[in-house]
Amino acid sequence: MWAYILRRALWMVPTFFGILLINFAVLRLQGLSLADQLLDSQRGGDAERRVQAADAAIETHLARFRRTGNDLPALINLRGFLTTEDLLAQLAACERRPGYDETARARAEIELWLLGPLVVEPLSAILADERLARWHGPASQALSLAAYRPLLVEDLDRLSVAEQSRLRARNERLKQLRIHHRNTAEHGFVTDDPQAERKRQELLALLREDGSEFARRWRRWTALLLETGFCDFLSKLCTGRLYSETRRAYAFAVIAERWSVTAWLNALAILIAWAVSIPLGVWSARHAGTLGDRAVTVLLFSLWSIPSFFVATLLLHHLCTPTSDGAAWFPNRGLSSPDHLWLSTPAYVLDLAWHAALPLLCLTYGSFTALSRYLRANVLEQLHSDYVRTARAKGLDERAVVWRHAAPNSMITMITLGSGLLAELFGGFVFVEYVFSIPGLGTLMLEAARQHDAPLLMASTVISVLLLLLGILIADILYAVVDPRIRTRYG
Repeated sequence: MWAYILRRALWMVPTFFGILLINFAVLRLQGLSLADQLLDSQRGGDAERRVQAADAAIETHLARFRRTGNDLPALINLRGFLTTEDLLAQLAACERRPGYDETARARAEIELWLLGPLVVEPLSAILADERLARWHGPASQALSLAAYRPLLVEDLDRLSVAEQSRLRARNERLKQLRIHHRNTAEHGFVTDDPQAERKRQELLALLREDGSEFARRWRRWTALLLETGFCDFLSKLCTGRLYSETRRAYAFAVIAERWSVTAWLNALAILIAWAVSIPLGVWSARHAGTLGDRAVTVLLFSLWSIPSFFVATLLLHHLCTPTSDGAAWFPNRGLSSPDHLWLSTPAYVLDLAWHAALPLLCLTYGSFTALSRYLRANVLEQLHSDYVRTARAKGLDERAVVWRHAAPNSMITMITLGSGLLAELFGGFVFVEYVFSIPGLGTLMLEAARQHDAPLLMASTVISVLLLLLGILIADILYAVVDPRIRTRYG
């Protein structure tokens, strides 16, 4: 038995890892890259003004993208192997020359700004070489952004106040020490800063003080796989530090606030659906072919064919809208009254039932058909089996034959259907929550999708998949419990 459980659990590891890769791919493909956003956010005006505007906003954008790891290469980080010659070629691609393509030039310039701390050493070498004076202006700008370190939310808890102050002061100093320069089509890069030499020396001195932070002798090899977007995504996922920019909070904390609403509502819906479907399925199997069974079948499939959002809209219009004759029968939003904090416990429970009645109806009626029809088919199959005929021949009551023999042996299919129950407890019913203005997980995910909040969507997806895999594992264990053949084969 334990070998069977271990085998099933091990199969889920590559499944979950594959799901993580898919989620990461969606995370990286969602929305524009940082370079695209910097270019796209500055529409209109001449090209030089757009790039200047991007330069002014880059620290804000860079801080936001570093919270999600989208400033890093996806799977392999080769930035640590860029040489001085490589960066000189990149600087040359940023220069305005006769016949240049402004779009390609602007993209090359912004991509240079986003290379990060692994290129501080070669950029410092360019700045230290007096023979490369014509490149010192753009190199100082790229260097100040490569060494720039925005303080993330986790840094506020992890770093001391003194270290935070030091990093803020260094970021401001890096910005002040940029050598002012012009980039014209006639002359290319031209330095017109009278304090260029002083800024150059002070910038080099500032970076020498923090040389260990930017040294890349061994770091280039560890960064090859570890300082990548995928590694950053995994670390934030495992430590719960996926950050939602739209909510200004950690994604798992935001989900936890909404899950309590969705979980108890879905739990009640599942209990009601199964409590009604199991007796209904057994009754239909015992009365198969009768007028009552046919009437129940027609009714169930008629209900199943009506979309829940359509029923929810009808109920909202007819039962939740005040009329000229009086107030509405049911509330049209939320799961509790505004003054619920002042209600006694029995009154609060009645208030919850009053608010949840229509949403629960919309969540459950569609489940009756599938659950009861599956159970009906399995019970019918068991009622025609040899061991049931033997039990009847021994004189057992028909109720005992059905509930003690046929129904328990029909549970394999019901276990399969129940394997997704844990994931259903987490998932939100978007349409029902939206129609009845319930602040649950479904509406949260809908808002996250509209706002392109990838970390929040990914955190929700990963939790849902984990619960689904756990539900499948529990179902596999229950297979072995109810079926001796599985237990004997893998035990």
